[in-house]
Amino acid sequence: MNGLTLRTRLALVYAAVFVLGGVVLLGVNYGIVSASLEDRGVGLATTVEGVALQTLDADTVSVQASPVQGGEAGQAQEAVEDLLVSYRSAVLSDLLLTSALVLGGVTVLAALAGWLIAGRPLRRLRRVTETARTLSEDDLHSRLALTGPDDEFRELGDTFDGMLARLERAFDSQRRFVANASHELRTPLAVQRAALEVPLSQGRVPEDLRPTFARVLGSVERSEGLIAGLLLLARSDRGLTGAEAVSLAEVAGDAVASHTDAAAARGVALKLSVEPAEVDGDPVLLAHLARNLVDNALLHNIDGEDGGWVRVEVRAVAGRAVLRVANTGPRVRDADVLFEPFHRGDAARLHRDRPGSGLGLSIVRSITEAHGGTVSALPRPGGGLTVTVGFPLAHGF
Repeated sequence: MNGLTLRTRLALVYAAVFVLGGVVLLGVNYGIVSASLEDRGVGLATTVEGVALQTLDADTVSVQASPVQGGEAGQAQEAVEDLLVSYRSAVLSDLLLTSALVLGGVTVLAALAGWLIAGRPLRRLRRVTETARTLSEDDLHSRLALTGPDDEFRELGDTFDGMLARLERAFDSQRRFVANASHELRTPLAVQRAALEVPLSQGRVPEDLRPTFARVLGSVERSEGLIAGLLLLARSDRGLTGAEAVSLAEVAGDAVASHTDAAAARGVALKLSVEPAEVDGDPVLLAHLARNLVDNALLHNIDGEDGGWVRVEVRAVAGRAVLRVANTGPRVRDADVLFEPFHRGDAARLHRDRPGSGLGLSIVRSITEAHGGTVSALPRPGGGLTVTVGFPLAHGF
């Protein structure tokens, strides 16, 4: 029973209750018919016996019956009783057989009726289950809007819709806060940058204060990078406002080209291998995704040593466009947590001067989900990481 669906279990329960009631009814009916045949059989035997005796008396000359005539009357009575017992047994057997066949057939009909009856209310419950299974923070505008009688299932659907409305308001409020806060913070940061860069460029800063000014300017640049990342994350979290056919191979090629100098400066070999693959999406967001992946692979590569590499691949596999970025680097213990915002890995926490905001892979995941794709990260056995992003291929590709 554990492997059966609720609809099947309800149908079986309906059939079991019907069978139990039918068996009870059949037993009562059998007892009534059996008692009725018993009573009527005794009366019929007495009547037949009286008729037989009267017939025998009419055929004799003397008024008093002889011993031979009494024996014939006894034989007639026994024959009648045997006939009635046989008749009663036959009637009861036919009753049991016919009732059992009818009960079996009606039980099948009852199970079918139970299956159909249970399907109607469970259909609305299935809508709740399917909506909850496909729900994500980018699809909170969906509503069940269950119709039908005002019963417990309707109440469940209305409660679920109310919960979705509250979640949608909460997520929208959070996204607006991130976007608005990021916009508001860009202005004072731009003022601080100008206040630092102008005296530094004009040589009006004493030599002993130049290191301090440089550190503050670096902090401002990191803050600006963090704000830009938050804005991009907020934009991708809101989903796509429009989509067009984008060549994932070209996007990956542009990302590699923009990081060629940085890779050469660090002594990291940057390799590119692509196949034609187009996806429906936002070209700006997809470009950010590819740049973030390449930048993350360079940032967390082997420090100060030659021999490190970053390999970027684009393939069309089984109806999906796959972008894979692999790199050498330190060993990664738990790759899944790298997609969490502001998580920069163990090595980054040990090197506070390492650039980066910890939003790179979070932005990658958000952009991927906005395009209906999937993303995963696996540690490489020798150290480093392999990040794989998959998108549905564009229609007609």
